[in-house]
Amino acid sequence: MNDSDLEQQARNAVAEAIGYHTVAIDFSRAAKEKDKGWGTGSFVRIGGKYFIVTCKHVVKPEYKSEDLRYLYKGGESFRWVDKEVITKGSLSQIERIIDKKFPSEIPILNRIYSDDLDDFVLLEIGPCAGEIGSNKFLEIKSNDVRGPEANTLVYFMGFSTELTRVVTKKGELGLFIFYGVSSIIDKEINASDFDPKRHFLIDFGPTETGDTIDPHGLSGCGVWARSPSGKDRLWTPNIYLIGIQHGYFRRSRVLKATNINQLIRLATNG
Repeated sequence: MNDSDLEQQARNAVAEAIGYHTVAIDFSRAAKEKDKGWGTGSFVRIGGKYFIVTCKHVVKPEYKSEDLRYLYKGGESFRWVDKEVITKGSLSQIERIIDKKFPSEIPILNRIYSDDLDDFVLLEIGPCAGEIGSNKFLEIKSNDVRGPEANTLVYFMGFSTELTRVVTKKGELGLFIFYGVSSIIDKEINASDFDPKRHFLIDFGPTETGDTIDPHGLSGCGVWARSPSGKDRLWTPNIYLIGIQHGYFRRSRVLKATNINQLIRLATNG
């Protein structure tokens, strides 16, 4: 097995680990006729409390918690499928590979919103966290937080609106994950909603296979990095969260994410 094979196995292992903490948030019912769609979130634990962290523009303050629906995997991770299979595969192909699970309600005890620039919301979950599976919640400790650094390889997973299609003969829609691997770039954008002290940028050009993906629906997804470990420095994912993606600069083809330190401050100070 060569280095390329080892690296691909490491990427697959990281996808498995990230998928375990990832959740789709369907806000169609809450938005009524104004917006239809979904965003992405991550299960985290901060200061002994259990949260789903996503974007403020995904779960807007006016949305009722009982109208939100969540899709996550119980004791498993989401599976990822090539874009070509999703968009061009036959219905019979798709029916065999989809995760047959439907969005459900999660009772929310409290919401903690950031300002619009950071674009965070922490959705606090009560006793039902145990039913979801407490080990699905990544524990984040302030003294262990590592911020983003230029050229760091990062991983992110979310539910792009482009990867949606009818998956049953009844016409039901299925959501498929997009798994991205890219790098933090040392660049600043001259825009009123970009603050280099809070935000960082991720290259979002075509994938290794030449595919491009519409980032709508990825909002709120975690941006992850990993520490190499083990004999080959590849086998153990050792993932850690460094930020939350919440914007896209189309002309520059970069994603914008808010630094994880801002999330810690929000959770600590409310």
